[in-house]
Amino acid sequence: MNAGEHLQHCLERFFQLRQHQDDAVFLARLDRLRAFQRERFLATHRDLFDDPLLRPGMAFLLDDVYGGRDLPPVAREIRRALPKAMRLLPDRVMVTSASALEAAILTQELDEALVHELAGALDNAPAQADYTTAYRGAGGEPARRRQLALVAGLGHHVDRYVRSRAIQTTFRLVRRPAHAAGFANLYDFMDRSFRVMKPVPSVGRLLERVAERETAILDRVLADHPAPFKDAR
Repeated sequence: MNAGEHLQHCLERFFQLRQHQDDAVFLARLDRLRAFQRERFLATHRDLFDDPLLRPGMAFLLDDVYGGRDLPPVAREIRRALPKAMRLLPDRVMVTSASALEAAILTQELDEALVHELAGALDNAPAQADYTTAYRGAGGEPARRRQLALVAGLGHHVDRYVRSRAIQTTFRLVRRPAHAAGFANLYDFMDRSFRVMKPVPSVGRLLERVAERETAILDRVLADHPAPFKDAR
């Protein structure tokens, strides 16, 4: 499928998420799950966050891709103005957008599956044993491996952009038309990702390192390892 069809498919999945419903208990549990996972992610990749060159890119991955920050307004814009965006923005930028949004939406789908599996265990901060048991049963292994493949591949999309002066120039030139056409949030989401990733020597290698560690953790959890998060580097 092309980038437009990919984005449309992602949107359909996004607006089916339970978090859009008025369910205070579910949303509180989802927040506790995300706080738990955020702390675990920070601990696993502390060396990458401690590197000044890598820190902004890692924060973008954690907050914008994994965390889905600002995703609702971006999704609403794409749903309203996707044909205009496809005509105006460079194709390579739209391909990168589709990969980033699918990774963010798949992460939210997997988080919701975990909330359903953990249920009342999330009325307080979850215990690691409860979390890993739920992790094995929620979302499915293929979806989790797809999530990590998207993250690993996303870095190479970004690398191709930041190394291409022609694409960068075109992207900068369409800023005002993009805002005028009604997809400022989408433009700014991608612009922010490119700017924070530009100083990274190789975004592709950085996100591959993240995906490799997360894959090792996934394998350990599935194998019922007693300490799946320890020494994952």
